[in-house]
Formats: sequence, C-alpha cells, structure tokens
Amino acid sequence: MKKIVMAEYLEYNSDFKVGNHHYAMMFSKNGYEVLWLSPVYNHITKIINSSIYNQRRNLNKKFFKKLDKNIFGYSPYSLILYGRLPVLNTKFANKLSIKLTIPNLKNSFERNNFNNVDILWLTNPKYYYLTKIIKYRKLIYRCADDLTGFSQACRTMSYFEKRIIRKADLVFVTAHSLIEKKQCLRKDLIYLPNGVELDNFIRKKYIFPRKFQSNKRKSCIYIGAIDNWFDLNLLKYCIEKLNKIDFCLIGPCKINLSLLKLYKNVHILGKIDYKQIPNYLYYSDVGIIPFKVNKLTDSITPIKLYEYMSVGLNVVSTNFKEMEYINSPAYVAKSYDEFCEDIVKAIDNKDKDRKNNIEFAKENTWEKRFEEIQKYL
Repeated sequence: MKKIVMAEYLEYNSDFKVGNHHYAMMFSKNGYEVLWLSPVYNHITKIINSSIYNQRRNLNKKFFKKLDKNIFGYSPYSLILYGRLPVLNTKFANKLSIKLTIPNLKNSFERNNFNNVDILWLTNPKYYYLTKIIKYRKLIYRCADDLTGFSQACRTMSYFEKRIIRKADLVFVTAHSLIEKKQCLRKDLIYLPNGVELDNFIRKKYIFPRKFQSNKRKSCIYIGAIDNWFDLNLLKYCIEKLNKIDFCLIGPCKINLSLLKLYKNVHILGKIDYKQIPNYLYYSDVGIIPFKVNKLTDSITPIKLYEYMSVGLNVVSTNFKEMEYINSPAYVAKSYDEFCEDIVKAIDNKDKDRKNNIEFAKENTWEKRFEEIQKYL
C-alpha cells in the first residue's frame, strides 16, 4: 500500500471533525496506510490540559496504534515543548522539540515503516522539521486558517508556514482570503473549501433526540466549537428579541456562557457524539452561524454550513468574507436586526427551501473534494 503521514493540530478522535479527519478516511479507502501524527507533548501539556496529555500519552507507543482501518496514530513525547511560554516560543525551540523526542522520532518512523512515504501532508506548521527526517515523494500543505488570527499561536509559527508554503509540491487553501494573503509566497495556490460527509447526515430515518422531548417551540441550532470567534452579544440579542424561539447550542465550549443560562429559551447541551448530530439538526428549524466578522473568521469556510444544509435546514450566518464566495442558499445578515429577521424568514421558508439546501450539500461533499486532490496527485 501507499503511505501518507498527516501532521495535525488535533487528535484523530477529537471532540469534533475537521477536514483532515475526512481526508484521512478518504486516503485510507483509496489504497493508503495513514499515520495521523498528533502534536508533540510532554509534562507541560499535563499542566495545561490533562485530558489531552492522557490521549497523547496513550498514542506514544513503540508500534503505532491502530485507530481505524488503515489508519494509525502516534504522538511524540519531547523534552522540549515548542509553545507560547517564554524561551519556548522560538524557532530553535521548535527544532529541539522534534530533535529531542523520546523515543527518537526518526527511529520511530523507521521501526513502523513510515520513514519513506508517498505523501507528507502538513497542516500543523510546527512539524516543519519532519521534512528533514522523512523521505517523501510529495509534500502537501493544507492551509485551513489564518494563523495570525489565533491568540494562542506561537509568534514564530508564521515563519515555518512560509517555509512550508515555498517548499511544498502542492498547497491547498480553504478560503479566498487565504489566497489573497499567501499569494505573495507563490501563485499556484489551489482553492479547496470544506465539505460534508453525506453518509453521516442523510439518513432514511432520524431519531428524535431525548433532549428535545419537551420542546414544542420553534428552535435555532448551533453545532460546533464555541470559542472567541463566537459572537456572544449577537446571540444574546437574538435570544431576547426572539423569546418565543428556543436556541440550542451543541459543542465544546471555551468561553463563558453563564450569561446565557439566565434565559429559559437557551439550551446548552455541550458535546454530542458526531453520529448523533444529524438527529438534532433534522428536528430543528434553522441552523445559525453567529460568528464575529474579523481577520480570523474571514479566512474560514464553515463545515457546519454544509452539514446544516445536508438535512435540508435553512442557514442564517453573519457576513464574514467567505460567505460572499460560497454562493450558498444561506441567509447572510449584515446587522443584528437583520440576523433576527432572517431567522424568522428561514423558519417560515423551511419546507420550501429544503430540497434546494440538500442539493447544495450534495455538490459539496468530501468525496468531491478528494476527487480534486487526486487530480493533482
């Protein structure tokens, strides 16, 4: 079989799926053995997040752990952790984080026959130095975010990203604004937006979620990470103005939502298993994307847009830049009042728009995205 190493930010079994999770599955079904390389960790990780530490420690085995059919996982333990802490936020610290792994990372690749691969797929620029220790036929970089928009990003990560972009055989970008920002480094960037896993979302039968049992009102749903890009003030405005509509939030939360708990029409459900998400969507009335409009969100293509629409839901979104290019049937609001008005319109037009939304989702699957990748391979 062919082999691919995918160097990532997240765990393979993370709380939510991003594009590379789907591409890993696509590669595994198309003749590749996949090594999903989680980030480097050490005991500082345990202080920051013990759950992540335990996950990565469980992957740090002599022989790479099998995670799925043709998919293996590994996380390197290092004496040095490249990060935002003083001294560790340097180019040299990143080099040492790869060099001082226990066991030696190069030896681990050799022991598991991943030292000479067909594709080295980099998403996480911290793994730049893999290009020095792995032999590969093609180097691919997938640029899915604007690193400068993340406050937790190391200040030198942009340096490594630039080197990777110049060195890679192929560079895929997920948003037009990323093309605008990176085209000074090279002109042959390939636009490849996110998509949807239809097999998970389109079903013959949906099961009414227990947490919706007592819900007889119209409902708005948000599914995904709730972080600093989430416009809490916008949501609060909508909750107060549309007090006869329920708002359901599903996903891992990294910001304080205590303010919302005061409202009876808000339901914060936390993490829900990926396989159960379609049931919640199907029995909702509208999907929302209440993102702030800033440098970070202007550089994303929201996966949830396609997932909402795959079950026929209308979508109401703020007007971050990529929504101008996607040409979707979504309602795109330019103000708080317009966002509220669009929620009401979207609910009223739910049945009328369902077929059109599903057809849009079918044109934007991960399978279609992977077909584009294969053309370049």
